[in-house]
Amino acid sequence: METIFKDEAIVLRKSFVGDFDLSITVYTRQTGKENIYIPKGQIIKSNLITATEPFNWFSGVFKYIKGKLYLQEIDTYRNLALPLAKDINRFNTAFDINFVFNRYVIFPDEKFFILLKKTLYYLSEGVNPEILKINFLVKLIYLSGIFPELDKCQQCSVKINQKNFSVLSIEKAGCLCINCSSNREKFNNYSILNLLKKLKNISFKNIQNINIQKKEIEKLDKFLNAYLSHHL
Repeated sequence: METIFKDEAIVLRKSFVGDFDLSITVYTRQTGKENIYIPKGQIIKSNLITATEPFNWFSGVFKYIKGKLYLQEIDTYRNLALPLAKDINRFNTAFDINFVFNRYVIFPDEKFFILLKKTLYYLSEGVNPEILKINFLVKLIYLSGIFPELDKCQQCSVKINQKNFSVLSIEKAGCLCINCSSNREKFNNYSILNLLKKLKNISFKNIQNINIQKKEIEKLDKFLNAYLSHHL
């Protein structure tokens, strides 16, 4: 039995199968993560093959046959791989983002699709790759329903402010006050809280307006990756 439908997809990874075929992992707007097998994909010369490079977005007609997904035709596509490949920092950032997305996003959800599509688009348009990466991680954590509690202590529920803040705990998934923490954890900078709140709410078109120091970016990157690894 065949099921034919139209959808959009973002290419997460691409693999060679034997001497002639291809396999791509995509995340679609409707059905989420899928593997698509492309017979003789290594030797076909068409826009279909260009569109199936990692980071690219395309819309087209898909077909399910016996539980396997096939790409029947491509209507339109956006080549993001080309501009990203021209800058090593942007390429590495795109690779890291796709890796994290492929690892942690399991279920279909249109909000995740939109997040990845916007992140890769703005990355290709020249937005600061380091800020875009942490913005992506913050919004991924928020959409996954595991955003840390930043307004009150996870131990005693006291309202958190700059004077009583001690640490941002990965294990407790939020802040601890000075009375509830030994302050042995790494993430004890109050400025991280304000940055997390800003990044959670800021739109992509305004991401260039946010000012984050290099050291803060490095701390946020370490915290967000460790937080994802612990909670997902």
